[in-house]
Amino acid sequence: MICLTFDNFGCVAALPPCPFPEVVPASEWAAYNRIGLEIGHPRILQLLRQLGIRATFFAEGYAAILHPQEVLRWRDAGHEIGLHGWKHEEWSTVVDEEQENHLVDLAVTAMGDLLGDRPIGFRPPGLRINPWTDAVLERHGIRYVGQDPAPEPDPRMAALGRATGAGERPLTLTRHALLPCSNRRIDGDLIAPAYGGIFGTLDGETSFARYHEMALAHEARTPDKPWVFIAHPFISGHRAWFGFDNFVRRLAAELGPGAFVSCREALGV
Repeated sequence: MICLTFDNFGCVAALPPCPFPEVVPASEWAAYNRIGLEIGHPRILQLLRQLGIRATFFAEGYAAILHPQEVLRWRDAGHEIGLHGWKHEEWSTVVDEEQENHLVDLAVTAMGDLLGDRPIGFRPPGLRINPWTDAVLERHGIRYVGQDPAPEPDPRMAALGRATGAGERPLTLTRHALLPCSNRRIDGDLIAPAYGGIFGTLDGETSFARYHEMALAHEARTPDKPWVFIAHPFISGHRAWFGFDNFVRRLAAELGPGAFVSCREALGV
């Protein structure tokens, strides 16, 4: 089963200075969040609607305040809304349980007030958690967590001005269903900055051809387990759009739209 998921709901987190000004104009980098909202979101929603695919958007809680109509468009189109922090905090750098509880409370309350129903899924920015995260999320009704069960230090994050903390060591939640995610199944990993990615060296078409191979290999081996892909509207809906569009259409044609499920459906929670 394929879980097509999305992160970063425009304009909730400030971007660092552009780390690759030789290929991305500073004005475009500064506008990436807006580009995701105004270009990426409509393109992606239309594609999902055309193919009859259900997806999950892990939105920052603050998006419910900044972009309520946009969030509701995803919900009203039949997609699941999960949480991705409050303002896209790097989760492993949250200093203590009190601060984390405050951030989760803000996110759950804002999104619950907007949707009329509190989200039950959480994906921490950075895919890493803290020793106290289990208790905090349980307190707020979260039922599953998308994390990397075997995180490795990623020195590439320093180029984006993002530090990592205690969560570099493997920490796995025990009270919640686990949605296994990985920074190797994310659009920014293989795609070069010139094509909208962050860390990669390949063009958009070649990158998504690789992801296509990964997805098919997973479905051949373990079709009953979720294969989670993480996309960003400001990447997959912008410079890498044609590669992403082809990637999703090919999978839908080969596997059928029923192979795509929301994270909540995949975990049965």
